[in-house]
Amino acid sequence: MLTRRGPSCASQIFAQHVSQQCSKSTAVNAVSNTQTSVPTSSNDYESCLPYSKIPGPGGLPWFGRWLEYRLDYSKVLRRDLILKKLRANYGDIVKETIAGREIIHLFHPDYIKQVYESEGKYPRVPPILESVEMYRRVNELTPGLGNSNGDVWYKLRAAVQYILMRPQKAFDFLPGQNKVAADFMEKLDSLIGPNGEVPGFNRWITRWGLESAANNCFDIRMGYFENGAGMELGDRIIAANSDVFDLSTKLYFSLPFYRIFMTPSLKELYDREDFINEEACRSLDNALERYKKALEDGTLTEDRFLFLSHMLQSENVSDKDLRTIILSILTDTLSTTSQILLNNLYNLANNPKEQETAAEEARSLLSSSGELTQEAFHSSTYLRACIKESFRLLPVGLDILRLSPCNLAIGGYQVPEGSYLCLNNYVHSLDPDVIPNPESYIPERWLRDTDGDKINPYLLTPFSLGTRMCVGRRLAEQELVMMLAKILTRYRLEWHYGKLHQHFRMLLIPDQEVKVKFIRRGSE
Repeated sequence: MLTRRGPSCASQIFAQHVSQQCSKSTAVNAVSNTQTSVPTSSNDYESCLPYSKIPGPGGLPWFGRWLEYRLDYSKVLRRDLILKKLRANYGDIVKETIAGREIIHLFHPDYIKQVYESEGKYPRVPPILESVEMYRRVNELTPGLGNSNGDVWYKLRAAVQYILMRPQKAFDFLPGQNKVAADFMEKLDSLIGPNGEVPGFNRWITRWGLESAANNCFDIRMGYFENGAGMELGDRIIAANSDVFDLSTKLYFSLPFYRIFMTPSLKELYDREDFINEEACRSLDNALERYKKALEDGTLTEDRFLFLSHMLQSENVSDKDLRTIILSILTDTLSTTSQILLNNLYNLANNPKEQETAAEEARSLLSSSGELTQEAFHSSTYLRACIKESFRLLPVGLDILRLSPCNLAIGGYQVPEGSYLCLNNYVHSLDPDVIPNPESYIPERWLRDTDGDKINPYLLTPFSLGTRMCVGRRLAEQELVMMLAKILTRYRLEWHYGKLHQHFRMLLIPDQEVKVKFIRRGSE
């Protein structure tokens, strides 16, 4: 068990901080969307309106909208709708205050482009999950890629991106990914009930994601979707990770007493993190023993321990770094890749014409043994367009976080260095003035021989851009194309349960079971 230390602040610091913020800031102007008098094209920082004039919803100084979210938690769960209203009421740059946290929302691709292009060698980000960053700090763990900045982040990024971001290196993981996917397809066959549906389908997809991620990290099958002890352990990890996101969301929208002392919610979150961390470390220690034994007896081949072998040989990766990276890969897969696959299956089931186009491509991709090869992945243009379109309609994240790298003039307003920025792709990707027929599922819009070259490249950046791009992007894309190809080749999909919405838990998840109906092709 990790040592529990709790936040190392004093209560008077919190009171002083509130006092300073209240005297420093005035109530945010609750003005309508009338920015015509603002010099929106000006890039001259000094000529822009001051930071305090950025429009946004009203509220008490420092507290902002905290009470509103406290009294109606449905506004947290449907944060996607709140963001749409913010843009509709206040425009493409909006300031929102929540319990001392001043957030600058950017709702236009040109503003997002401006932020990306102003970043230097070390783009700065706030912690993705502040509560998790606190847990790692108080337990003397390394922060990981998503919670670090500067030279510390850069050295760690350089070590990880070599094995995960270089296309050829990522393709080396295909055999293992194919095996996990093939085994899951056999499991799926046995799970489909008489009505064509899979009870608890969301959980089964999450088990697949965890199994594939663990195989990438540890070069061993954990049995997370096979009945028995492996599945039981996997379900406990999945549940703990889900609790971490639930609790992190509640803390984010609460008064920040958790930064001062151990609140019940923070203690519960730390307990869940303890469990996930201990299980990840146990699996890593086991993998290290197997790696060492293979090295000693001469059975270590190039296709084994791909990730682990590279990380152990990297000069910039400490033992603590390795453990945090492994932990992040496992939990990120649960929170992102699995949910993305569910969203894609829902959209394809709802759009039969596009589904058949995708299925036709899928049949041409898989080898005679049913595997996805490197060449086939390169040819999966329509499936990858489907994935992009699902990202647009049902994203996993509402925004990309940044700390302003310098004083920026955005939309005619001064945005000082260090400002907390939310680059909100989701809202403007549903704007008919930005993209045609935004409510319709049209994968073809992303194909280069149609409209793909005309779409603003900053409209959709689900993995971020530049040196802060998600390091797991290539592995995730391979797994998504692979699973979609295998499923569409074997089954036709239907959906009979109305529109799927999403709930916000720092990231987005489906608000219901994705009860896709699977109809075996050739049996109709």
